[in-house]
Parts: sequence; C-alpha cells; structure tokens
Amino acid sequence: MRRDLMLTGLAAAASATLYLSLTLGVLGAPLFAYFVQLPLLFVGFSLGAASASLAGLGALGIVILFGGSIAAMVFLVVQVAPSLLAVRQALLARKAEDGSTEWYPPGLVLAALVLYAAAVMVLTLIWVRLATGSLEAAFTAAVTHVLDQFEAAGGATSGLGREIVDYAAIIPGIVAVSWVLMTLVNAALAQFLALRGGQAQRPAIALAELWLPRWCGPALGVFALAALLTGGDAAYFAQGLAALFAVPYLLQGLAVVHSAAARLQARGLVLTGFYVVLVLFSWPLVLGIVLLGLLEDWAHFRRRLA
Repeated sequence: MRRDLMLTGLAAAASATLYLSLTLGVLGAPLFAYFVQLPLLFVGFSLGAASASLAGLGALGIVILFGGSIAAMVFLVVQVAPSLLAVRQALLARKAEDGSTEWYPPGLVLAALVLYAAAVMVLTLIWVRLATGSLEAAFTAAVTHVLDQFEAAGGATSGLGREIVDYAAIIPGIVAVSWVLMTLVNAALAQFLALRGGQAQRPAIALAELWLPRWCGPALGVFALAALLTGGDAAYFAQGLAALFAVPYLLQGLAVVHSAAARLQARGLVLTGFYVVLVLFSWPLVLGIVLLGLLEDWAHFRRRLA
C-alpha cells in the first residue's frame, strides 16, 4: 500500500513537471511534454483507475500551484481527462460463462477517445466562433501572424508557407488527430511498461485484435461528405471531424497490416521496414492505410488471413 501511494505521488509529480516544462522554457520541453500522460497511464494500468485518478488530482494540484488556473484547466482537459478515460475503459471487464475474463474491446476504447476529442474540438470551435465572430478570420489571422513572425526571424514563407493559409480549416483536425495519437502512443507505452514490471491490470492488447464499432464508418462518411460540400466556418467543423473519425480506420488498417505480417517469418523486420516507410512517406501511405481500414469493414481481410 505504501509503495503504491509512493508510485502514485511520483507519477503525479512527473506528469505535472513534464507539463510545466513547456512554460519554463526548458530545453527539449516539446519532447518532454509529449509524455505528460505516460505517468498517469502507467499508474492506471499498473494499480487501477482509482490510483490513476489520485495521481491526476495530485498533478492538477501541482499545476494549479505553479502554473495558474488557466494552465490547470488546459492540463485537465487535454492531459488528465483522456488519460483517465483510457484507463477506465481499458480496465472494464466481466466474467464470461466459461469463467474466463472478457475485457472491454480495444476498438471501443479507441472510439471513446475519438468521441471525447471530437466533443472538445467542437466546443472549442464554438467558443472561438462566439469570441471572434468568424472561425475563418480567426484561424487565417493566427496562421498569418505565425508566418509573419517566422519571416521576421529570417525564415522564408513563400510558396508552400503561404499556401497554409488556404488550408487553415484543416488545422483543428490536425491538432485533434495529433492529440488522439499522442494518447494512444502513451497508452501503448504505459501498458508495455506495466507488463514488463509484472503488475499490469490487463493482458497485452494486440493491434491485430482491434475491431471497430459499426457506427464509425457511417460517421466518417457523413463528415467526409460534409467536408467536401461545406465552406467557411462550417468547414472547420466538418474537416476536423472527418480527420478525427479517420483515426479509427487508420488503426484498423494497421491491424490488417499486422495480421498479414504475422504470417511471415521475418515479421519484426517487415513491420520495422513498413513503419520506416510510413514515417518517410506519411501522407500518401496514411491515406492508403485509412482506405484499407475502411475496406476491412466489408472485405474482412483478417478473417481470411486467420
């Protein structure tokens, strides 16, 4: 019990410190800040949801004390809440008729995180719209300001840089997608560390076992169609939601890739090469993987590979 409390306290301090490093100008702070959720998730997957909640409250108190109320509010919404949501959903379980434990499906955990991110993004866009009167004007002005500052520092923004202004509507979606992926990376790493430490509350989750709820496809279709047909302020909502609801299909496409690689002798080498190519040629390949994930709903590639 004492050890658990000590680990929970250390996790709270680590999470708050990583978050506050952004405001202190610490060298490498953006990289550190990427792992703000890791201590909370590790405690959750190792000790349970109650310990994760206690660590989250402790970290929030530290941020309030040293960062102020606004920083604490952002910390709560962006870091603590999705971490606790992931832990709670992932640790849900029930007894099957044969006495075995049935764990909450990873696809539903992913869907819950996407829905949370979608709700936060929509509410944030509504707030910006009410505060400024125009999402299009607000985001265009913000992007232009950043580009002007970059030019003032000696950077070149002609060509591709200025084209960013024309695609400002996708910025909320890019931010939201990055946020969800950040949570997923931290959750996977936290589960790995908990398993290595021999105290994981849930067995390992194989990516190949990811199955999405049926409503994900229609939701993505509706938002993708809206993204193509709308303009102005509505485009910020539609494009952002379309990008967010493509994330589950990106993961399902990767699940198909992992299932196919499992049939090969050099599975590790093949997957390593695949992810290297994915990093180097991200956008075209990512779109292809999303399409593969969508096709999986109808073609059931993994069942054929089994």
